[in-house]
Amino acid sequence: MAEHEGQNRNIPMAGSEVSMTLTSGVEASGGQAFDVKSSGEEASGERVPLGQGFGASVSGKHLLSKGKEGKLPIASLLLSFFMALAILFYVLLSTTDVLYSDYIRLVNSYLGKPFQLGDLLQKDILTRIPLTYFFREINRHSFGYTLIFDRVLGVLGLFLASKPLLLFMRKKQLPFLQQLLLLLLFYSLNKWEMLLNGSGYIHFLAFSVFYDYFYALDQAFSKKSSLLVLSIYPPFILLVAGPYCLAVFLSCFALFFFLALGKKLWDMKGTILLLISNGLCLFLYLLSNHYAVYEYAGAESISLREVLQNHLLFVVKFIFYGFSSMLVSGENLEKLLRDGVIQGKGIVLLGAFVLFFYVLMILLYLWKFFASSGNGGGKAFARKGKDGLSSEQRQKDEQKQTDKNALTGENVGESFYFGLLPGLLLLHGLASHALVFLTRYMFLKESYAFQSRYALQYQSALLGAFLLLFLWKNENRASLGQKARTAQKTSVDRKMGIGEQIRIEQRQKMGQGRLAFCLLISGIFLLGTLWTDSSEWGKAMYRREHYERMWAYSHDLSSYSDEELEDVFEYRHGGERIRKAFAIWEQVKKEWRERR
Repeated sequence: MAEHEGQNRNIPMAGSEVSMTLTSGVEASGGQAFDVKSSGEEASGERVPLGQGFGASVSGKHLLSKGKEGKLPIASLLLSFFMALAILFYVLLSTTDVLYSDYIRLVNSYLGKPFQLGDLLQKDILTRIPLTYFFREINRHSFGYTLIFDRVLGVLGLFLASKPLLLFMRKKQLPFLQQLLLLLLFYSLNKWEMLLNGSGYIHFLAFSVFYDYFYALDQAFSKKSSLLVLSIYPPFILLVAGPYCLAVFLSCFALFFFLALGKKLWDMKGTILLLISNGLCLFLYLLSNHYAVYEYAGAESISLREVLQNHLLFVVKFIFYGFSSMLVSGENLEKLLRDGVIQGKGIVLLGAFVLFFYVLMILLYLWKFFASSGNGGGKAFARKGKDGLSSEQRQKDEQKQTDKNALTGENVGESFYFGLLPGLLLLHGLASHALVFLTRYMFLKESYAFQSRYALQYQSALLGAFLLLFLWKNENRASLGQKARTAQKTSVDRKMGIGEQIRIEQRQKMGQGRLAFCLLISGIFLLGTLWTDSSEWGKAMYRREHYERMWAYSHDLSSYSDEELEDVFEYRHGGERIRKAFAIWEQVKKEWRERR
């Protein structure tokens, strides 16, 4: 899809920014042992969390973890809903209903004539995102084609994308503070450009499908259920995702490669069918993309090979600039550069810090993944072999297995405690970073990497990394609880040895270290998010003034030159196209008013 690249929105900066701090009153209590069943429940049958807050006592009840696993987390969904409403209020406060930028191309391309089924039979249809035709016709005939409809759909898509994340956090019984932090990161206004533009609504809806697909894979893996029904996801993704589908399909291929490498495949027929479905859809998109014609403003005629050979510094900056935007928004980075507070090297260091965090979580995930490979197979055979052992020997074997599970973070009855969702999110986010570079290197501007329009794509990696961070922080307490349960089951009256006490104390210290690291990383990213959000809320009225300026220009387009119109409406393909788009839009609105 064509889009106007790299234009500064020419919006004045807010004179003051709101300072926000978070106080949580969290304290480190160490990793106390508590009794749980293999399913994560107390002996009485009441579910208990695997960790409370960032380090609170494990004896309390968890507000967002009550109820049976699999049911909707109503409280956290309500919290997410209210955050989405706040985002919608920001969108409506910052905009007016006027064509600009990519909407000018869309109106000229699709609203000048009535919709026909033949429009869906074009060779490049998959690059045009077929589902947008459906929503466009609803908008045209029900609302006279208003940008507000698209913006509301975008916020709705963002809210729907939070549901799989909340379900996963409920399943893993992440405490309230951790869920709250993840939602704050998820609803960050670093995506302001996509939210305000309106035409990006379909991408938010697409991400809700992506995350739902990832969560379905995670559920199938944890329950060892069939993958056959999941084969319907790739064709649907093809209809809703456009170029964004590439990162999803590539992530799934990588996932099954690692599952095969770790000997964790469980449904061979379903796996083969799902891989065929992903591969066929990927081929169809690439074939459709072959016939597409794109309009780029300011692109250089240069190949990827030439860029890698002759512009290596640009490549390095582009990559690290992209990662830095997950800590500090692109708008704030640009302001720091303009004010001389930071230079390019400083942004590279910020990006290096974010990438280091990702790599650390990836290595942790791979270690846990392959370390748990020996726990998944042959359990039934092992149990049969223990039937002939003495009671004392069985207790020793169970103790050894408990120690092994404590190292890998496994729970009895669950093949891999960390699940597939965090890994898929990391893969998807990193693939998105690569795809943004491959589609934007020809502009030779490293600042494109931290543009707000790419934050939605980059964000998957950040969410996956934080889910892993929280699970890693919580697993020590879960392992201690499992260990205490096994000790109670095998010998209630037996006193704990000195060596065992030392090991528990070491694990408690390790738990405190994990808590400190988790708080440090969370605090850094939280400060960056709060800075982004406060600065964007401060700019809301200035952005609205910019839209009102476009609205004023739209009432007398003939009075302005092509250059003035291109600058005001952020569309660099001629003033005549801008005038034509507004004429079509006015005719559509007139026809809608006549039908009412």
